[in-house]
Amino acid sequence: MAKVVVLDVDGTLMDTNYLHVEAWARAFEKVEQRVPRSQIHKQVGKGSDKLVPELIEGEEAQEKADELHGELYLEMQEHGTPLPGAKELIASLAERGYGVWFVTSAKPEELEHYMELLETEGRIAGVVNSSDVEESKPAPDIFELALQKAGASPDETVAVGDSVWDIEAASAAGVRTVAVLTGGAYDEEALKVAGAVEVYESCAALLDTDFPE
Repeated sequence: MAKVVVLDVDGTLMDTNYLHVEAWARAFEKVEQRVPRSQIHKQVGKGSDKLVPELIEGEEAQEKADELHGELYLEMQEHGTPLPGAKELIASLAERGYGVWFVTSAKPEELEHYMELLETEGRIAGVVNSSDVEESKPAPDIFELALQKAGASPDETVAVGDSVWDIEAASAAGVRTVAVLTGGAYDEEALKVAGAVEVYESCAALLDTDFPE
């Protein structure tokens, strides 16, 4: 029986994936390495340390692009909003006694903004950021640390994410993952092939089930 639910943030709870795609596209262009947005979109969900080298070359350009992305995204951040059912799902899980944890690659200033919009105060047990671990998604480190902090076994935990990288990372930590389609980069088939036990349209659809059971 599940007692802990681990939630990805960008693309799962917050409608921000396309903003990140745009910020990365502009950042890459500023270092004179243009990358199609469709290609960037498929990589969103990884930590930036994994995403950037996948798309552009040169250590100096990679470091500069990462810095520029942070600056550009902060200018766009106000356009990110909670996805359907996100706030309600968090509230429902907390009210029913589940430990709710966020796992994210979001920078601290981004995460603070998200927490406010998602009305998380008093409703989540904690946050594990990719900066807290040695390897970011799709490595399992971030989920393994969440399990450790939550004091839960993989069998007692369910994760929710929107990308194949979320699923791969959680699965490598032994955690079952339910996927949502709100991230926009992957369809139901791709998410199930990656290992999702079930795929839903959004967090709102999860509320209509007995999730996480």
